Amino acid sequence: MRRMPLATVMIFLALGGLAAAADVTVTQVAASGSGGSASIDSRLGDVKASLAKKFTFSKYEFLSRKSAKLEEGASSTWKLSDGNSLSVSYAGASDSGGSQTLTLTMEIFGESEGRRKTLMKTTIRRSKGQPLLLGVGKMTSGATLILVIKAS
Repeated sequence: MRRMPLATVMIFLALGGLAAAADVTVTQVAASGSGGSASIDSRLGDVKASLAKKFTFSKYEFLSRKSAKLEEGASSTWKLSDGNSLSVSYAGASDSGGSQTLTLTMEIFGESEGRRKTLMKTTIRRSKGQPLLLGVGKMTSGATLILVIKAS
């Protein structure tokens, strides 16, 4: 039986701490109005300060929150409140100065005449647990759809 050198075992143990899978959560928010102090739905408490800092709407309404556990290379697709869809793929994790950075590829797409039409596609790197706030566009209600995407 062949034994692995101690240095090899230590490398395997160190890499074992990187995220082999990511828990991805997508929260949909309807934002409307302007001016005055912001009224933020209590279900958005974990991103309340970020919403008020990044956007200037006066009302933020929770629409939905869905999660998926993604193995490296896997993806999940969510239907958005504006009629489009969001696909998120997990590309892996890296150690960056003692904190984990997760890499996600995101695509927002719609359907037109039975064909998929990409509206936006990007790759992001975020610290584990750090939310990404993305203003997507107008919904039929006139409110602006904001996505809060968090991977941990």
